[in-house]
Amino acid sequence: MPLITSDNDLPRSLNTPTKQVRRIKKLVLEHLGSASKQIDRPPVQGMYSRTFFVKLADGREVVVQFRTEQLDLDAFRVAKGALGDVVPEATALPDQELAEEGAWAYSFNRLPGKMWVHGVAGKGADGRVAVNKSLGRVFSRARLCVPRSALMAILASQLDEVAAYRSLLEGLLNKLDELGSLPLWVTDYDLNDVNVLIDEACDVTGVIDWELSAPKPFGVGFGRIHTLAGEFTGGEFWMPDEFEVAERAFWSELFALPKFITYRIPALRGDEPPYKE
Repeated sequence: MPLITSDNDLPRSLNTPTKQVRRIKKLVLEHLGSASKQIDRPPVQGMYSRTFFVKLADGREVVVQFRTEQLDLDAFRVAKGALGDVVPEATALPDQELAEEGAWAYSFNRLPGKMWVHGVAGKGADGRVAVNKSLGRVFSRARLCVPRSALMAILASQLDEVAAYRSLLEGLLNKLDELGSLPLWVTDYDLNDVNVLIDEACDVTGVIDWELSAPKPFGVGFGRIHTLAGEFTGGEFWMPDEFEVAERAFWSELFALPKFITYRIPALRGDEPPYKE
């Protein structure tokens, strides 16, 4: 994705703060049906967008982003379908003039909480453990089933990148039932302490920036957990005393919830165990 390190990286119609604010006012009124009441910049800008916090006259609070590459909104829809309210609702704000200049605008409902990196400040070891535990609980809901139609759509694709693997994929057709028992998990491609929002109790309230994210085999998307349980200082990674406790807190919660939701009250389970295996 094209980097946006300054306003000069945006097209001419967006290359100053005044132009950006003017465009936001136009877009939210046109697509969201409300005038903007207040427009602010967030404490940290992303590498691939220009982002603004917008309070609307009707009381809603949204995030508006300008990008120089289109977002795959399906990534947000899949994540939201699995994880619920911790994922923002992503909406395109079409603008013909911007599109002709190679820029696109999007809005997201603003989620509560602070970025992990800011919200956990001063909370010490207990804060680090609590956030990792809460994050594991969030992602325990991320298991997906892969429909047969997904593989069929890939096989039908004319893309050169797919053609090279078509014979391999065709060999999987008779194994779909077996493969279907293996879960995929929704994970954030860029899981870090800026893209996770937390409240004062260190509970996760949001996971943002889902572009480039796609369901993956279990564990593939959780490689960043060791960095979240640990810490980078001066560009070097180190493990604080609470590292193992924080890491175990994530994994224990990740595996716990799917088991808990199989609980059946005595009247329903009869002589069977409380939890299904």
